[in-house]
Amino acid sequence: MFTVRILEVCMVAVVVQTVYYALTTPTVLCLAALAVLWGVYRRERRRAAGTIPLTGKHVLITGCDTGIGHELAKKLHQLGCHVIATVLLPDGEGAEELRDFGPARMTVLPLDVTSDDSVSKCLNTVKDMCSKTGLWGLVNNAGINAIGELELVTMRQYLHVANINIFGMVRTTRAFLPLIRQAKGRIVNVTSVHGKVSWPNNVAYSITKFAAETFSDITRLEMAQFGVKVVVIEPGGFGFSTNVLEPSKLRSMAKEQWECASDEVKELYGKATLDRRLAAFEKTWASPAGPHRFPVTPVIDALTEALTSDDPELRYLVDGCLKQRFDVYCVLDGSITTLHSRPAFPSADTVQVSQQDFEVKV
Repeated sequence: MFTVRILEVCMVAVVVQTVYYALTTPTVLCLAALAVLWGVYRRERRRAAGTIPLTGKHVLITGCDTGIGHELAKKLHQLGCHVIATVLLPDGEGAEELRDFGPARMTVLPLDVTSDDSVSKCLNTVKDMCSKTGLWGLVNNAGINAIGELELVTMRQYLHVANINIFGMVRTTRAFLPLIRQAKGRIVNVTSVHGKVSWPNNVAYSITKFAAETFSDITRLEMAQFGVKVVVIEPGGFGFSTNVLEPSKLRSMAKEQWECASDEVKELYGKATLDRRLAAFEKTWASPAGPHRFPVTPVIDALTEALTSDDPELRYLVDGCLKQRFDVYCVLDGSITTLHSRPAFPSADTVQVSQQDFEVKV
């Protein structure tokens, strides 16, 4: 073991020395110039890309009851798009609000992405609506979260999250793909920064988002020959801007986890672990960083660009800063090319949350 430690120290020393001698002044200047040129190139490329008008085009969005899907449906309607907003609760408040926009260009349809029968019924209706033009866009937005350590999250919760977040995406994409090919349209999949960064207490959610990233990449490769573009939207910390982290949902989830845990797991983690986590979420929810205090507008802008740009990015990592001036998860992702940067000076709505308050941010 002593020999192994010595070898590890030697390897680290060699790496440090190599980097030190490699980063001469000319090298640093060249790397800095390359970084600046790359940033300017990406900005100018986006500016040069043409914009495709959505007037008369059909876009289907899943998960429009609340949150990102709900807001996107309203934004696309304003752009002249014929929006097919699918909801889990057709008699719910979110569905009624969308219907108030008028039936001419806002169609609200029931859709349970976990049900083959529900997807099939929705497809039959959509075929009647756009059989001649095809479907320009499919936005796979529906998703849920499950908080907890891998031993505490129940198998029912694992399967439920996966059935919505990944197999729901697969199910709807397979169903509507012929209509999208017909229009040479877009598939836009909402994943998460947690599909690129692993974090404790988030295993059930993250594994589905990692899967969604892979599904999107393979779909993009296979559909390129048909003129179909596949774009991934990776929101950062927007959990408290939607109902995903609503305290009553988390309490119900934690109750199920504790009731289903074995005596060994209960003794290992302790009930206090779940109670502390719930208390932290509830405190943040009730604080200025609570629901809808940080708008989902940056995500909506990214989704809109993905549907309207003639040359969209493959991925949009969207900063969901709820602490200070940066999103810790997006920083850990290693990307500095987020779609929307924070303003130079905080506005009145800028959220300030301490690290202690936000220790379980999702």
